[in-house]
Amino acid sequence: MPANITISNESVSVTVSPGAGASLRSIKVNKNSHEYELLSGGDNSHDPTDLPHGEGSFIMAPWVNRIRDGRLVAPGGIHNIPVNTPPHAIHGLVRERAWTIKEVTDSTLELEIMLAEPWPYAGRIEYSLTVEGSALVQTMQLIADDRETRPFPGSVGWHPWFNTNLGSDPVIATADVSGQWELDETVTATGNLSVTDITERLQTGTQFKVHEVDGCFRRNPGGSVVLSWPELTMTMSGSETISHFMFYSPEHALCVEPQTCTVDAAQLANRGIANTGHLIVDRENPLIATTTWSWE
Repeated sequence: MPANITISNESVSVTVSPGAGASLRSIKVNKNSHEYELLSGGDNSHDPTDLPHGEGSFIMAPWVNRIRDGRLVAPGGIHNIPVNTPPHAIHGLVRERAWTIKEVTDSTLELEIMLAEPWPYAGRIEYSLTVEGSALVQTMQLIADDRETRPFPGSVGWHPWFNTNLGSDPVIATADVSGQWELDETVTATGNLSVTDITERLQTGTQFKVHEVDGCFRRNPGGSVVLSWPELTMTMSGSETISHFMFYSPEHALCVEPQTCTVDAAQLANRGIANTGHLIVDRENPLIATTTWSWE
């Protein structure tokens, strides 16, 4: 089983657990001779085979968030994905598996994992991480196998648990978003997209109370999220394929999740609902998504 790997430069060090879903375990940012840990649990010891709930940052793929009733709507029909958080299938299939290490340098890491049952399509995910100056650049590619003749729905995302404070006042979140998807009591999208009070608060900057937000927001083209602690400011941007940000405020952290579609996008798109970020992958068209987290 691979050990934890740390990539770093003079500005930031990032620890990854290839054997625990390629999860991020720690992001330590150096500023004015001080070191700030951004991820919940980042200062703990890190079992390379297990990511405790509520810590670090895990990968969501080949789908993000929830699939209602585990019903994956694909061009060729319906596939039933096992329900792991009733009544839905949640957060993909790779967050607890070991990834293969392809290449490591002082400042870069490249990983890969093959898609496997119960996912009904053959393919792989390639994941690269690079620290460049005062930024962490992460790219995922969801690639159909050359033997896979069927197009399939695909999505990828990151689920970080950021510390709400770095030693003093809580973080303020500002996001360039246009609307929030309504979620039902099971936290799955109904198909209604609107400008909510939280949308407007994010547009101007807001602090969240515990359990105040658990919602998916449509990103404006080229838009970013800015997390401002008194100690430092982080900007989260991404490629055009990052069409949504999920915000979640549990008791101990703030989750800000860049992802390529909204919750249950395939079922919504099948109903004719627009702006979901729903994408189809085939042998000629991989899904490529990049998110960049940078600090002043």
